[in-house]
Parts: sequence; structure tokens; C-alpha cells
Amino acid sequence: MSLERLAEHRALWQKKPLLQDVYAPWFEALLAEVPAGGRALEVGAGPGFLAPFAQARGGSRRLVSVDVVPAPWNAVSADAQRLPFVSGAFDAVLALDVLHHLSEPARFFEESVRVLKPGGRIAVVEPWVTPFSYPIYKWLHEETCRSGLDHWRPVTSGDGKEPFEGDAGIFTQLMKRTGEGQWRALGLHPPRRRLVNCMAYVLTLGFQKGTLLPRPLAPLMLALDRWTAPLSPLLALRAVVVWERR
Repeated sequence: MSLERLAEHRALWQKKPLLQDVYAPWFEALLAEVPAGGRALEVGAGPGFLAPFAQARGGSRRLVSVDVVPAPWNAVSADAQRLPFVSGAFDAVLALDVLHHLSEPARFFEESVRVLKPGGRIAVVEPWVTPFSYPIYKWLHEETCRSGLDHWRPVTSGDGKEPFEGDAGIFTQLMKRTGEGQWRALGLHPPRRRLVNCMAYVLTLGFQKGTLLPRPLAPLMLALDRWTAPLSPLLALRAVVVWERR
């Protein structure tokens, strides 16, 4: 992903406030894992949407946003797998749609554990594959959605990897194939997971021009996503997952 593309997303974000409506529950889920007065690191900040959202919500949280692509609206340019911060600097590490782009997810967890204080949390929102979401990610999404990947080395590594290269199915595979002992070996307690239905987001058409969802109907569709939560094993497109540092 280039700086130009990030700038395009920022411009569309402003012109299409419906996106802000549907992203808000994901942002709130991430920020809920930051203690009052705590310091959080947002990795893969990209277009830089979470920081202004947090600022608008007020409170005493402090958020440092970083992305591998240098951008003037983010605080630091850094790879989520090689963080330039001292150990124990943060109370939480937050990420939205980041892990399925990483060439070595284990490095992300190792680095996150290193920069977290004891008891600190990693909170992520990632694509989740279900019978409903699979065809969307497989045929209607710009990324691939494959099975049988090495979930710890899923995409191209090295200088040839593009920042936006990823696989929408990899996070589901990583979660299902990683046991409690492996998480503990990484310095983490086993995660807690909540699947999230995202029909409202699908109808917005994401970061494309136009929408199938009139903004006045957005609250109703977001409520429908919540009401159908018992069906999330079949319908979910996202998962909110939280780990605590041991």
C-alpha cells in the first residue's frame, strides 16, 4: 500500500461518513482493552482513523500510531514485526486488519509481548472465515483467501513483499491451529474471541465509491448485526480477539 492509496482512503473516509458509522464498533472494541490512563500502541495504522476516533471519545488514554508506510498523520514509521520501542512501554497493542498482512505473525506476537507491560493486552480485529464470509473473501475481495497455508509464514517475506499483500483466510487458520501451549510459549494467556457479524459493512461496499446502504438505515443494520450474534459462527466476517501478557 502506497502513501497515495492511504491518502485516497482518507479522502473517501471524509466523503463517506457511513464508513465511520460501521467502523465505530470495531474501534470501540479495541479501545475497551486500554485501561484508563493507559498507553496504547496501534500498529498498522494505515490511513490513521483510530487515533482521531479515540481523541473524539475523550478520556485519559494515550495512543501512539505506527505504520510501515511513512505517513504524516501517524506518529512513527515501523514494521509491526520489528518495533522501535523499549520493553514494557505500553499497556496495550491494538491492530485492525493487520495480522493477515504479516509475513511472520510470530514476530508480531513476540514484539508485542516485549513492548507490553506485564498484564498488558493485545487486541485485534481481523477477517474471519465462515460459510457466509468465505465467498465474499474468495471472490469479491482484493486479497486471496486460501486454505492450507503455513499460518506462521503465510505470505511472501523479504524485500519483495508489498505492505498490502495478505490473505483474508490466514487469521482464522492461525487461531484454529494454535494451541494453548503455543500461546503460553509466546508469553501470552490463551485468547478470548468474539465473532462479529458485519452485514452493515458489506452493504457500504467498503472503500469503494457508492453504497448499497443509505446512511439513515445504518443504525438499523448495525443493530441487526448485534441481534444476529447467535448466528455468528455462520455469518461473521470479523473476529475481535484479545490476548493478555503473562
